[in-house]
Amino acid sequence: MNRTRVVVIGAGIVGAACARELRLAGFDVLVVDRGRPAGGTTSHGEGNLLVSDKGPGAELTLAQLSNRLWPRLVEDLTAEDPRAAAAVEFDPKGGIVVATTEAGAHALTAFADAQAAAGVRAERLSAADVAAAEPALTR
Repeated sequence: MNRTRVVVIGAGIVGAACARELRLAGFDVLVVDRGRPAGGTTSHGEGNLLVSDKGPGAELTLAQLSNRLWPRLVEDLTAEDPRAAAAVEFDPKGGIVVATTEAGAHALTAFADAQAAAGVRAERLSAADVAAAEPALTR
């Protein structure tokens, strides 16, 4: 059988995802990167799946989808190679966005309301709640 060979340049999340899908489709794939294997993050990938900083729209929808799909991807990778579970980090958690002025608090409340309408769990915390959740945060 003559297998098509493909070179993927870049081993960040985009290159790795492309290489995996090409391999699953039967291609012979070589991935090259200027850094060491798994040594960094894709330049625009942020290295995380944040929703707390995204208002309604395409970027938030993509972040929500990514959060739903990531655990399934880890399961698939682990089925292919049991070492994958230890090699892939996924720690779903929330974030705290802080307003330091009254105007900022009003804007943040409107932002949180819009996020909640888009399916994001957004809670308004008192100063005491924030201090309890993140004691290192200063005023």
